[in-house]
Amino acid sequence: MNPRARIILGGLAAVYMLVVLRAFHIQILGVRGIQERSARQYPVKIPLVPMRGAILDRVGNELAVSVATKSIFIQPDKLKSTDSVAELLARRVSRPVSEIRKLLSSKKSFLWVKRQMPSSSAEEAVREIREAVGTDKRGGDDGIGIVEEPKRFYPNRELASSLLGFTDLDSTGIEGVEKSLDKYLKGEPAFLMCERDARGRIIVPSTTEVAVNSRGDSVSLTIDRNVQHLAESELREAVEGHNARGGIALVMRPKTGEVLAMATLPTYNPNAVAGGAPEARKNRALTDMFEPGSTFKVFTLAAAMEMGNVKTSDSIFCENGSYRYAGRVLHDTHGKGWLTVPEVLKYSSNIGASKISERMDPDRFHDMIRSFGFGTKTGIELIGEVGGIIPPRARFGGIRRATVSFGQGISVTPIQMATAMSAVVNGGKIMKPYIVREIRDPEGKVVYRGEPKELRRILSPKTSERMREMMGLVVQEDGTGTQARIKGFSVGGKTGTAQKVEVGTGKYSPNKRVSSFVGFLPLQDPELMILVVIDEPKGQVYGGVVAAPAFNQIAVKTAYYLGIPPTEPVTRAVARKEKEAQKPGEVQLTRVSSGAPEGAMVMPDLRGFSMGRVVDVMGRYSVKLDLVGSGVARHQVPAAGRLLVPGTECSVTFGGS
Repeated sequence: MNPRARIILGGLAAVYMLVVLRAFHIQILGVRGIQERSARQYPVKIPLVPMRGAILDRVGNELAVSVATKSIFIQPDKLKSTDSVAELLARRVSRPVSEIRKLLSSKKSFLWVKRQMPSSSAEEAVREIREAVGTDKRGGDDGIGIVEEPKRFYPNRELASSLLGFTDLDSTGIEGVEKSLDKYLKGEPAFLMCERDARGRIIVPSTTEVAVNSRGDSVSLTIDRNVQHLAESELREAVEGHNARGGIALVMRPKTGEVLAMATLPTYNPNAVAGGAPEARKNRALTDMFEPGSTFKVFTLAAAMEMGNVKTSDSIFCENGSYRYAGRVLHDTHGKGWLTVPEVLKYSSNIGASKISERMDPDRFHDMIRSFGFGTKTGIELIGEVGGIIPPRARFGGIRRATVSFGQGISVTPIQMATAMSAVVNGGKIMKPYIVREIRDPEGKVVYRGEPKELRRILSPKTSERMREMMGLVVQEDGTGTQARIKGFSVGGKTGTAQKVEVGTGKYSPNKRVSSFVGFLPLQDPELMILVVIDEPKGQVYGGVVAAPAFNQIAVKTAYYLGIPPTEPVTRAVARKEKEAQKPGEVQLTRVSSGAPEGAMVMPDLRGFSMGRVVDVMGRYSVKLDLVGSGVARHQVPAAGRLLVPGTECSVTFGGS
């Protein structure tokens, strides 16, 4: 072999070795890198709605859940007959044929047609189209399919809707708890695993998988579904009965700050958000400011007593209903002469409150108002809360101080009012209001637990006790809140009636009012704080007439439902006599006779009633109510017709529908 041939052969051998080495590198050494590049280029993830965690009430009743639905998708370039598909789809998904045809003419390789449909409806639609059209024009998949996606559902419809809020189509919280706790509830998104062909078109295999990372955390609220129902029912009756613009009701535990109910009207159905007015979606307990009117006199008197400027034995001359001060004339609805400090509150004297405020240093009075929490947010776990408005310290004197003393020239929110009033009666402690009881991850592990938190002490226990006693006088005979009285319970509270400021003019309206009542029970050891606010009632406008009756019904039914024992001496005596008359170990109560003890009542037949109806009916009885299950009442203890005395434990089991 001559030298030239050897050179050529050697060159060819070298090239061959390079090819072999390159092939070895690609197929053996570099296979992982190529696979990774392929995985980045060909697989496609189409995001699906994540599985949100449930929202529950304090005892585990579902307030918001995610239910399984089906979503329909199409791949236009794979459809065999777009005209036939368009007509069938339009009928099944309730969309115009022209709209579906436009969708099918898209150059996109993957499109959603209808998301979050009932599973049976989606499956029937796809089955009908497949039977009518057959395989695609390339002989492969038919170009239409369904995938499971969760949809947010609110089983109690309007109940607590402004509190719970709602989500959008992509399961993102928009209002209320859904938005405030979205980072806990939302969970990790799911994906529809697809492929991409050489031309970049999305291919959905017939055996495609859905990749789900995890569902969201579940949130348990301090809200009690039955107390919420009571609050909403009584609030609705008050609003409709007085032809009012709307209303707010709050039920809290003054010792802890737990919110048991947060009701607002108007309301809406979060399952059909489009059908509700935007105004109805606000949580007015956090967002609406109003002048408190005479309910603010409680804080004026509490501040003056705490600072030692007045004593309960002091007398104030109330000028017989007309008092000129700082160039203005202050009026009382009912003119009075000399009144003791408790009587100033009992008869709700504006003049008396303003004269008490004159005894306080303006700066210290202003500091006390801020210490009660007015002018700042309470810090409850919900977004959207406003801080209210109080006059600046530099202008807090003269007529401004006088009008603020009886609730004019200051704006508060319902949650601020309930929180501050709780401090007045619970021994003087400002408790942070909270609505989240606990949050659990999908495995059931607690990741957050709400607990009572004392922010500061504002009153001494002695001042708090005196304020409870004075507020008890308000509901007694000839007080302004007599309609808040509850047979069997000692209660306290304060009425409020305030003019509204006209939007745009800044002047007080001659006919628009905000009527309110804030009260608590039992008087000496408060377990419940209840605020009722009625916006723009027609006809009667005074808080003692408009709001106090709603407080009465919410308070008595909630107390009986929660098993808070009655405090009226006569009622306790009846219970004691009946207990002594029973034989040891006897479970059933005796039947009713003509000689039944005073105050005893008969157990009604509750079978077939809804849970809300049972709570309403049993609200008139001084019993402890235990509700089990869901649906309609199937079994009750004691049986219908048995004698009920205060303190009896009644159990109702629900089932079916």
